[in-house]
Amino acid sequence: MANFILPDIGEGVENVLVTDILVKKGQTIKKGDIVIIVESEKASMEIPIEYDSTVEEIFVKSGDKISPGDPIFKSNNNIKNDKELVQNTEESEITNPEESNIPQNMIKSNQDSNKEKKTIYASPSVRKLARELDCDLNVIKGTGENGRILIEDINNKLNNSQSSNVQKLNENDNALFNESSKWGLTEKIKLNRIKVITGKRLHESWNNIPHVTQFDQCDVTELDKIRKELKQKNTDDNIKISFIPFFIKAIVKTLKELPIFNSSLSNDGKYIYRKKYFNVGVAVNTENGLLVPVIKNSDKKSIKEISFELTKIIEKSKNKKLSPNDLSGGCITITSLGGIGGTYFTPIINPPEVAILG
Repeated sequence: MANFILPDIGEGVENVLVTDILVKKGQTIKKGDIVIIVESEKASMEIPIEYDSTVEEIFVKSGDKISPGDPIFKSNNNIKNDKELVQNTEESEITNPEESNIPQNMIKSNQDSNKEKKTIYASPSVRKLARELDCDLNVIKGTGENGRILIEDINNKLNNSQSSNVQKLNENDNALFNESSKWGLTEKIKLNRIKVITGKRLHESWNNIPHVTQFDQCDVTELDKIRKELKQKNTDDNIKISFIPFFIKAIVKTLKELPIFNSSLSNDGKYIYRKKYFNVGVAVNTENGLLVPVIKNSDKKSIKEISFELTKIIEKSKNKKLSPNDLSGGCITITSLGGIGGTYFTPIINPPEVAILG
């Protein structure tokens, strides 16, 4: 038996929301089958399994927040890895002493010396969530088997302690809705998680990063002629000819000449991390929210190769097919309002990048 765990799903992603579980207890699955769909602050992701297996027991349910390394289900294969060993070790620390292999005299001695300490039964993911939310597990009564603390217990505790604030917010929200409804038909639409977190991240970026905008004009008449000629000659339906691939090549040249724009500032503000690679993110507006897939190694690709890859990632963005790798590793972002029109606009920087091209 072995646990199938949530793999590393990209830089900076500490936890995700389980939106769909695509397997059942007793189901036989094959390598490459999608077993679970999770949602991070950037995108919805399908997680495949890397080996043939049969599901023995499922540990998560829709609505759970899980982190890389957390077990998703138990399978009947014999594959183990270092992460699972670490997870099993952590679990052993919270197992009922009577069920462990530790000599009883050692347990008794340890209990005698720690009489004032409360034994807390909680999984590593629950402990991690508690740390992130600054929640004291000692004051939470677990509702799981043998008093084990569940994610729901933490949420209930926080909800109860903040009920007055939540009630006040709900009252204000309902007041706004009721006031709007007085003047005509008003629809209340719940935002999905991606849009909520995107809004939060943009707000944090605007507050924490000094935004200075430089406007300029450029005559692209000759470039437009080239684009139109390539568009007429293009016979590949998988390639859409646009200005963006040319802008990507231009921004790569700029980053080489001005490497300060190809960097990130450390959290303590004491170091600059200067990157020696050139990965360019492209903002894509979708029904689910704003996504920023990344064209890797743009300096090593031709206009045609970038055009092909750009068409592909835009299609994947709109169809919820982006992988964690597609959304990671950006050095700078390009966002275009060409489809809308206008003269100038001020985009918000996509951290940890230090610049964005509008």
